[in-house]
This record gives sequence, structure tokens and C-alpha cells, in this order.
Amino acid sequence: MCAHCKPGGGSSVNNQELATNLSGLLHKVLNFHDVDGLPQMVLHELGHENSFNFSRATYLIDNPDFNHLLGVAGYAHDECHFHKNDLWQDPQSFLKDMDGAHYHNQVRDFLKESLRRNEIDLDSSKEIHELGHCLGLEKPEFFSWNMKHGNHGLLLFDRKEVIEDPDTLNWRVSFLRNIAALLSFCGI
Repeated sequence: MCAHCKPGGGSSVNNQELATNLSGLLHKVLNFHDVDGLPQMVLHELGHENSFNFSRATYLIDNPDFNHLLGVAGYAHDECHFHKNDLWQDPQSFLKDMDGAHYHNQVRDFLKESLRRNEIDLDSSKEIHELGHCLGLEKPEFFSWNMKHGNHGLLLFDRKEVIEDPDTLNWRVSFLRNIAALLSFCGI
């Protein structure tokens, strides 16, 4: 079990704990900017129980100029057993450990035609839900954001638990939209 996973599954963190847990992510991205697997590390950090508690998450980049939708990183909670240590302590070991992560590798092999080039709305499209199901998500949630050079980031994810309180849900969705943009600063 990895350093971030709680034995027995644990419950989700409150909003203050979530903000505290992720407040250092900016500095981690800056400190490890030259690590090849940085998007995988950031997505992993966002997916854990002490963060947004995803069962699965997928990060893709849509590039209309080159007409491709490229899989960059995948996170699956049930694959956390592949790494044993805090990924930021030894990124190279984490990346080597995750070579056996089937879901991440499935996402990395994903390459399709650009959705944006075909004028598909990345924020409210049935095609995105179908894409999520194709990538193994049961109840895909998603959002996109503009990146440099006309690219568009796309994050699809399944939550491990339902957030009942609308104020908490709205805050977390807003926070996730903001913090996920860090993926844009990670080389691919």
C-alpha cells in the first residue's frame, strides 16, 4: 500500500484538510519540472483519499492542430499497491513501480482524433461520457480547460464516494478545476 492510502479505505477529508494536503503541489511541480512522469505524479496526488478520492481518473490533451486526443496519465485506486513509498521522495522509483499499472498504461496508449477539431464541446458532450465509459469509468465526470498553443486539457474521473452537501460539492469541483490546471505545466 502506498504512503497516501489509508488502511481499510478511510473516509474523505474535509475541505480544510484537502486544501492543506494540496497546497504544496505547486512547489512540487516546480521542483520536479524535469521528471518525465510528472503528469502521472500530479494525477496520482489528486486521486488519493487525502485529496479528491477518485476510483479512477484520466488526463488527456486534445490538440486540434495535429488532430489528436492523446492519453497522458491514468490513475486507478486499486493500482496504488504498485508503489510503496511517497512518490515525491523518490519519483524515479515511483515511475518504475508504476510500469505495471495497467490502467495508466492503457491511458498512455490512447490516441484518437481530436474532439475539438470536430467541434465537439469538451464541457457538455455525450461523446465525453461515451469516451469515459470507453476508458473504463462507470459514472464519468469531466471538465476541460484551455492550455497553451491551442491545446485543451481534459480530466475525466470517477469518485469513490458521493458528496451529499451541495456547498462542499461546489467548493470541491471549483478547487479541482483550479488545481488540475497544474497538469498543464507538466511536460508530456
